Amino acid sequence: MNVDDKKITASPFEFIAGSLSLCFVDTLGGRGGELNERLSCDRDFANWLQAAGLTIALDHGDLDQAKLLRTAIYEVCRAVVSGAEINAFDLETLNRFAVVPPLRPQVTNNGRTEYTAEDPFSAALSTIAEDAINLLSGEFRARIRICSGCQMVFVDKSRPGKRRWCSSAFGCGNKAKMAARRQRAKISRISNF
Repeated sequence: MNVDDKKITASPFEFIAGSLSLCFVDTLGGRGGELNERLSCDRDFANWLQAAGLTIALDHGDLDQAKLLRTAIYEVCRAVVSGAEINAFDLETLNRFAVVPPLRPQVTNNGRTEYTAEDPFSAALSTIAEDAINLLSGEFRARIRICSGCQMVFVDKSRPGKRRWCSSAFGCGNKAKMAARRQRAKISRISNF
């Protein structure tokens, strides 16, 4: 992966899943219909890392490896949500990425945080894998959800813990509310005749 730092621009990635690793999983959107690949090229991954606050000097890597980790995290989460047994390959993949030392923060003269590692690409994937492991083994494991509309994976941090959609304000929750409102209006119009 060759990334020219001067060409990296902020990308419109959404970080609404509740954890770094699930936001990474959701770079492949539309699992409930037409897939939307947001990591189409090396620069997309570098832009995602930057948008996630992991500013690193990224000069090489293998996007297929990043997608392998993304798939493993998704499949492990899917098994957790459904109560199924977790596939051994997916667990091994997740653990293999986590073994590499993660990114380490460095403070700059102006107080900014930058991240460094001997192999920044592998360390970035390790950081994501570590976040997934902490999520899967921590208090929010039982709060991992998959949106009933678009299949986005997220952590339900709502007080009652009954969230079903990726977003009630803009995403599938809003679409469901609007559809229900239209249905009620239609029924009201029919009953008024």
